[in-house]
Amino acid sequence: MQPKVAVYDLGAMPTTFDFAVYAVIAKTLGYDLIHFAVTGMAQWKYPPEIGWRRWANICIPLCKLAGIKFSVGPQMEGDVLAYGTGAVEKVYKKTGKIEKLKPVYEYHKSGYVTITMRESFRNKWRDSNRPEWAKVAEYLMRRGEEVMVMEECEMQPLALEERLAIYCNAKMNLAVGNGPMVLCWLSEAPYLTFQLPKGPEKDYRALVEQWDRLKFPIGSQLSFRNSMQEIVWGPDDADVIIERYEKLIGTKSYGVDGVDAEANAVVSNTGN
Repeated sequence: MQPKVAVYDLGAMPTTFDFAVYAVIAKTLGYDLIHFAVTGMAQWKYPPEIGWRRWANICIPLCKLAGIKFSVGPQMEGDVLAYGTGAVEKVYKKTGKIEKLKPVYEYHKSGYVTITMRESFRNKWRDSNRPEWAKVAEYLMRRGEEVMVMEECEMQPLALEERLAIYCNAKMNLAVGNGPMVLCWLSEAPYLTFQLPKGPEKDYRALVEQWDRLKFPIGSQLSFRNSMQEIVWGPDDADVIIERYEKLIGTKSYGVDGVDAEANAVVSNTGN
C-alpha cells in the first residue's frame, strides 16, 4: 500500500513556524509522510541561507514533535496542504479533532512563568515592547513567581524539543505573537499571547490584513484550546498583560499540564 504523502515545496513554502500547522494538519488527516520537495529555497521572506537554517532548526524537529515521518528529495506526487492558522481551525471544525504536538515534560523544573521576547529582522512593528515586559516581570516576581525570559533566538536557536519542554512545564507562557508560540498554540502548554501592536495606524492595518489572509480574523480563538490558553487581541502593555494574567491564573495552583491542582485533589479524595 502506497503511503499517503503531503508535499511541502521548499521553493515556494516558508521555513517558518507556520510549518507546525502543516505538520499537525497532516498528522490529523492521516498522512504517513511529509515530503520536502527541494525545488530551491523560497526567498520571499528572507535569503536562502536563512531559509535552509530554519528548515533544519524548525521544520525537521517539528516533524518529530508532530509524530510524522519525512523525506527529502525532488518533487513528487502528493497532496499540498495549507499552513495558515485558519487552516488548522477549519480542520478541527470539520473533523472534530486535532493531533496536537507531543508534550515534553522531561525537564529539571516546573511551575515558572516564561516571557518569550520577539526581536526580529522582519516586521519590526511586531517586536516585544521590552519596557512593558520588564514591568510584567517585576510584577510576577513580586507575586513570588519564578520568571524565565527567553529570546526568539534567530541566530542561536534553542532546540525545539527543549523549548517545548520549557513551555510544557511552565505555569504560564506569555508573549507577543511570535513564531515559537505556535508550540503552545498547537499543544497543551498554557499561554497568553498578545496580538495587537501599539503604534502607527499602518501597523494595525498590516496586522489586520495578515490575519485576514490566514483566515483567522482578529478576535478569533482556537476552538481546540484548553482552559489555560487564550489569544488576547490587545497590545503588550503591562496593564493589559497583568489584567489577563490575573483573570486566568487567579489564586489557584495549577499543575504543569494546566489542570487545576485543587480540583484534582478533590476528585482524588472522592475516589478514595
